[in-house]
Amino acid sequence: MANLRNQPRTRISRHNAIPNRRSRGRDKTRLLKKLLRMILLLTFGGLAWIGWERVPVKEWASLFPINQVRIIGDIENLDVDKLQNTLQPAINGGYFNQDLGELEGAIRSLAWIDQVRLSRIWPDTLVVDITEQKAVARWGDRALLNPRGERFTADGIETFYKLPLIYGPLGMEGNLLEMMNALNDRLKQKGVDVATLDVSKRRACIVKLNNGLEIHFGRQDPVTLLDRFLNLVPKLGDEAFAQLKRVDLRYPNGFAVVWKSAEEINGENSSVSQLNGNAGNPALEK
Repeated sequence: MANLRNQPRTRISRHNAIPNRRSRGRDKTRLLKKLLRMILLLTFGGLAWIGWERVPVKEWASLFPINQVRIIGDIENLDVDKLQNTLQPAINGGYFNQDLGELEGAIRSLAWIDQVRLSRIWPDTLVVDITEQKAVARWGDRALLNPRGERFTADGIETFYKLPLIYGPLGMEGNLLEMMNALNDRLKQKGVDVATLDVSKRRACIVKLNNGLEIHFGRQDPVTLLDRFLNLVPKLGDEAFAQLKRVDLRYPNGFAVVWKSAEEINGENSSVSQLNGNAGNPALEK
């Protein structure tokens, strides 16, 4: 017989050990508990869904009401009463019965609304994040322009009479606002700004500054012509510049001016002269 004592022993790791009956029983118990929890969750979820479907909307609104509306953003011109009226149906509908996309569209249609974002905070708060339009110029007599050159309408537009006024073909709002800003950048050196920018359907441009000076550019690039004019202005001097009433820059090699007369400096008449002008005086077109 072989001597068993002299045979090498075989080590059995815990991972390779064959589970006994007691461990198999514990595994079955844990599995049954997991199945029971899943069944309970599915049962309660189903009952809640059935209850949700059967309970009238009005009752859900009363169970989960909107008790607080939080407005975020600086509001200066927006009609708060109109905003309240727009929000009221959503408030009445409760926390869960709100179509935020539809509500955002309704708010965005209000005057002075640039951007709006809605969100809910559990359990009873509706957050309304509003960015108002900012008016930087008037567009004609019935609209305003924001910094992006987008046209919008608003009540009480007459209160913005101090803003620069732009007239021009529809669809050119952004281009003309950009042009006005470029002209203002160059006019800073003289301490004046554009008060009125008027561009006709034929693209003829006339600008009036806030010191009363009127500049005719015709259909050429106003920025290029203004640069040329301002390069010559130092030869006139600040006192002479202040006495200009109208400048016509449509000449290829010069410009024509209308000076304020002594009477007009006090409020009357004017006289006309021409500096470096070619023969002929082009008709002032608009």
